Amino acid sequence: MSFRARLMLLLTSFLLLTIVVVLALDNWTRKRANEEVEVQSEEVKNAVKEGFSDFAVAIGIAIENLSSERYLYKQIEAGEVELPRTVEHIIVADKDGKVSDTTWRELDGGHINVPDQEVIDEGPVDPVEGNVQIHGGTSKTYSIPFTSSKGLYWIVIVTKQGAIINKIDDATRTLTDKSRELSNIRLLATGGLLVMALAIAVMIGWRFTQPIQEMARAARRVAAGNLDFRVDVDRRDEVGQLATTFNEMIDGLRSKRELEEKLNQAERSAAIGRLTQSVAHEIRNPLNVINLSIDHVGSKYAPDDEPRRTQLNRILSTIKDEVERLKRLVNDLLNYGRPPRLAVENVDINKLFEETMALIRPQAEEQRVQVTVEEDGLAVEVRGDRERLKSCLSNIAINALQAMPNGGKLSARITKSNGLVEVSISDTGVGITEEALSKIFEPYFSTKQTGFGLGLAVTKAIIEEHQGSIAVASTPGAGTTFTVKLPAATD
Repeated sequence: MSFRARLMLLLTSFLLLTIVVVLALDNWTRKRANEEVEVQSEEVKNAVKEGFSDFAVAIGIAIENLSSERYLYKQIEAGEVELPRTVEHIIVADKDGKVSDTTWRELDGGHINVPDQEVIDEGPVDPVEGNVQIHGGTSKTYSIPFTSSKGLYWIVIVTKQGAIINKIDDATRTLTDKSRELSNIRLLATGGLLVMALAIAVMIGWRFTQPIQEMARAARRVAAGNLDFRVDVDRRDEVGQLATTFNEMIDGLRSKRELEEKLNQAERSAAIGRLTQSVAHEIRNPLNVINLSIDHVGSKYAPDDEPRRTQLNRILSTIKDEVERLKRLVNDLLNYGRPPRLAVENVDINKLFEETMALIRPQAEEQRVQVTVEEDGLAVEVRGDRERLKSCLSNIAINALQAMPNGGKLSARITKSNGLVEVSISDTGVGITEEALSKIFEPYFSTKQTGFGLGLAVTKAIIEEHQGSIAVASTPGAGTTFTVKLPAATD
C-alpha cells in the first residue's frame, strides 16, 4: 500500500472512530439525563401528592377538635396530636374571625382575617388562598368554610410551602447537578478523545517522518563526501522508492568518484610515462659511464699498498652499489611508464628462483638473514618473460631483506597444483600495517623513505600481464608473505 493510501486510510479510520465515540457519548448522556428527569419528576409528584394528603388530614383534625374544649396547641404539646409534615398550623375561626381553636399559641383568643360572607352565599367554593404572618415571614394559607351546629366556621390551613418548594428545589438542583456532571463527563471524554487524537497524530507523524529524517541525514552524509554507506530499505511505498533511488544515486556517485580517481591516476601515470621517456636515456647513459669509470679507476689507479687498495675497492664498491640502485629506480620508471613487451618462452621457475636468490645471498649474509628454499624436486615451467619474472621475484626478495635490517629468516616455497605454479616468499620482518596493506600495490605508495613506490606496482602489472596474480598477507611485528600464482606451461 502506498504512503498516501495508508495516510488517508488512517485519517479516515480515526475520523470514523471519533464520530462513533461522540455519537455514543451523546446518546449515553441524553439517556442518563432523561432517566434523571423522570426520577426527579416522580419525586415532585410524590411531594405534591403528599401535600394534598396532608391538607385533607389537617382538615379532619380541625373538624374533630371543634367539639373539644382543649386547644390544638395544648394537645400537640402533650403529644396527643401530630400535625402532618407539610402543615405549619391549623386555625379555626368563626365568621367574624375570632379564633376558637389553633395550633399557634399566640393566636389563643385572638382574631384573624377571614373571607367575606358573600363567598359562602355564592355557593360551594374551593379553598380560598391567602397569606398570614408566621415566624416573621409570610406563609401561604388556605381557608375552608365549614358549617356546624354552632354556625359558620373557617378552617385555615397554614402550609409549609417550603417543604414542597424545597422538594422541587432539590429536584431542580439535582437535575442541574446531574446536567453539570454529564456535561463534565462529556467534556472530559471529548478532551480525552482530543488528547488521544493528538497522541495518535504524533505517533503517525513520527512514524511517517522518521524515514524522511533518515533520508535527510543520509543526504547530509553525501554532502559531506561520505559515499561508503547505503540507506536501509524495508518498505515498498513512496518512501521506499525514494530510498532505493537514493541508494542508486550513491552507487552512481561512488562509481563516478572511482572513475575520476582512476582517470586522475591514469593522467598521472601518463604524465610520469612521458616524463620518464624523455629523462630515462639522459640518466642511464651517465650511469653507464660512471659505472665503467669506476671499474677503470679500480684497475688502473689501485694503490700498491694492500690496506689502501682494500679501502679503495670498498669505497668503489659502495659507489657501484649506489649506481645500481639508481639504475633500478630508472628501470622502475621506464617499466611503469610504458606497456610491457614480453619475450615469452618456457621458463624453469626453480632455476629462475635460484638465480634470484643468488643475487640477494651476499646482502642476506651481511644482514644475518637465513635464506631457505623448499622445492618439490619436479621441473616446473611457466610461459613468460624470463627477465621480467626475475625482476618481479628479486623485487619481492629485496623488499623482504629491507624489512629485516637486524637479521631474520627468509623462506621461499614453490609448488604446483591445478595447473598453477605458486611461489610464496615469507620474511620475519617488521610487517605491514593494515592501512598500508590496502595500498601496497598502488603506484607512488611506499613505506620506505627512499624510492618512488613503483616496485610493487610494476611487479603486479607484470604478473597480471602473465595472466597470474599476486597477494600479500602481513602481521605487524611478525612478518609478511607474498604469494605469486602463474599458469603452468602446457606440455
